Amino acid sequence: MSTFLDLTQLSATSLAQLDQAQHSRQKVAHHLEAMANTLSTAETEGATASGPLSLAPQVETLRSVADNLQQGIFRLVVLGDLKRGKSTLLNSLLGERLLPSDVNPCTAVLTVLKYGPQKQVTIHHLDDSPPEQIALEDFKQIYTIDPEEAKALASKDQAAFPNVSHAEIEYPLPLLQQGLELIDTPGLNDTEARNQLVFNFLQDCHAVLFVMDATQPCTLDERRYLQNTLKDRGITIFFLINAWDKVQSNLINPDDSEALASAEDRLRGVFHTHLADYCPHQYDQRVFEVSGLKALRSQLQNDPEALAQSGVPAFLDSLFKFLSQDRIQSELDYALHKAQMTHKQVWAAVSRRLPLLDEDLDLLKEKLVSVQSDFEQLQSIRDDFQTKIRQTRDQESQAIADSFKTYILNLEITFDEDFVAAQPDLEFLEFLDKNNRAVFYTSFKRAFERYMNDRLAAWEFIAKQDISRAFSELNEAADEYRVAYEQVVEVMNDKLLGNRFYAAGHRYDPKEVQLWADILKDVFEAIPGNMNGAVGQFNMFWQSVMQTALLVIILQVIGLVFSSLFLNIFAVLLVGTGVFVGQAEYVRQEFLKATRTEFAKYLPQIANEQWEPIHQSVQRCFETYEVKVIERINQDIASRQGELNNLVAQKESHSIQVEQESQRLQTLEKSLAEMVQEMEGDCQLKN
Repeated sequence: MSTFLDLTQLSATSLAQLDQAQHSRQKVAHHLEAMANTLSTAETEGATASGPLSLAPQVETLRSVADNLQQGIFRLVVLGDLKRGKSTLLNSLLGERLLPSDVNPCTAVLTVLKYGPQKQVTIHHLDDSPPEQIALEDFKQIYTIDPEEAKALASKDQAAFPNVSHAEIEYPLPLLQQGLELIDTPGLNDTEARNQLVFNFLQDCHAVLFVMDATQPCTLDERRYLQNTLKDRGITIFFLINAWDKVQSNLINPDDSEALASAEDRLRGVFHTHLADYCPHQYDQRVFEVSGLKALRSQLQNDPEALAQSGVPAFLDSLFKFLSQDRIQSELDYALHKAQMTHKQVWAAVSRRLPLLDEDLDLLKEKLVSVQSDFEQLQSIRDDFQTKIRQTRDQESQAIADSFKTYILNLEITFDEDFVAAQPDLEFLEFLDKNNRAVFYTSFKRAFERYMNDRLAAWEFIAKQDISRAFSELNEAADEYRVAYEQVVEVMNDKLLGNRFYAAGHRYDPKEVQLWADILKDVFEAIPGNMNGAVGQFNMFWQSVMQTALLVIILQVIGLVFSSLFLNIFAVLLVGTGVFVGQAEYVRQEFLKATRTEFAKYLPQIANEQWEPIHQSVQRCFETYEVKVIERINQDIASRQGELNNLVAQKESHSIQVEQESQRLQTLEKSLAEMVQEMEGDCQLKN
């Protein structure tokens, strides 16, 4: 029997909340499916009555949101450098020695842990090879390597298993059965292919668990990864400062309470300085001092007191609270919003249809002709907004591409100062030793990659601010176009419905048209990836667009510079070897001077050649925006035209039973309203 039961007892409340959240997910998904089925049935019935209401887009949206909720998965990506105890910590969370966590071996492939009724490991490959199933024990033996070997491979930019994409472990564990998927990643400085795979998981995760080591607080690689990969991405990060118990064991006198308190305070200050920006206003709920090894031992030894002291239960409580309240609530709110908007759209369509049911066919056709100019006005407003988007696209893509060019050309000026921060551990004298020259070459190349990554990340931050500003301005413009759109819609409604009575005896009230403004607002805010007004969420979209372009730049720079750099530097340094051999400072200065000179030769070429890829990447952002927004406006126009055309077609083909059809449409709207009302109650989580 799994000893994880001890941990669940300590976190019983949080686990109950997580279970309730999963239950709410399924209930809300059921409501959405019911609404979609109701609409689909109504459209089918309408085909033989007064005609469909053109609600296919709403049906598709409801089912898509329901599918996402029904998956019921909380995906957590675990990041951290080598020898940070990630596997040990994960084992302590799982309550099983599922991953290799001895002193030396470390997991060498990205591993997805998920629930399954039976123990099973599936190896996925990067080529066309079919997935391979192996035993768990075989996985532990085959796909783990010594950390020193991992570092050696990393220095050569090689993967231990270059043909393996990732491993998938299914296991019948209580925590995984709660809907959690844990993605265990290799070290931060892995191969480019592996980094891309990690990035793909990051785009679809609920949170990141970033594991650090209390005895090596905030290393340069960790700070760089946080800055370049995670900052401002809209991802919630939990920082687990592992091996906190070693702070005491590393003291000269472990029993000196004052020395321990002083050492812990200094460490907390260091971590707070570097991590506070990633969890503003929630530092205490996102940063935890833990001991994965103590937690795992305490579970294996059935020692709840030691388990509580490990810090792991406190972390789990905070994590489960986030998942079962904050994260889930945002998902449920989004689903409820879509349901409410669907009901409003149906209400509006029914409200437009009811007064026209008993309309004389010839008069209805005349009215249809009378609003054609209004439809043309709606299309004109759409076209004007599209032109505005394209003007902004051209202006911003030009400005940002130009800023990139200027930025690249200026790198020579700050090269010495900036590059030093990227290569603090380089042993420059190794270059003069032909036996160590290959090792130095690889180390220097990786340092140069870090330098370029840092410089491009700095520029990207500025570019994202510019793009965010441009989208904010577009949103303000969208409000103006929406007002004009609403005014035309109100004129159309007056032509079609003015001075009319509903079949059920309710008079058309022009004031109710104002409620339709909510629907039109939704039309104009249909922005991809929730980019509207949300810089953090927008950043992941920007990153996915820009990543390929920036990667090409890095590879091009390295290819150009290193093709001739080492020969030139070697020639310069060889002249002084008789006098200066052993003088590292001279070697360092000459090396940097030669690197800067060689680098500067290619900056104009890089700036010119990469201007177009950057320009196209920025354009892609606005083109995606344009496609989604204009598509939504087109749907609204087509839906309005479809409603009228369908009604005319039905009247031409047969006589409509007005009272019966009126009852059907009102029943449809009422049933949807009741579903939304019931859904509102299920979307309110109990704390």
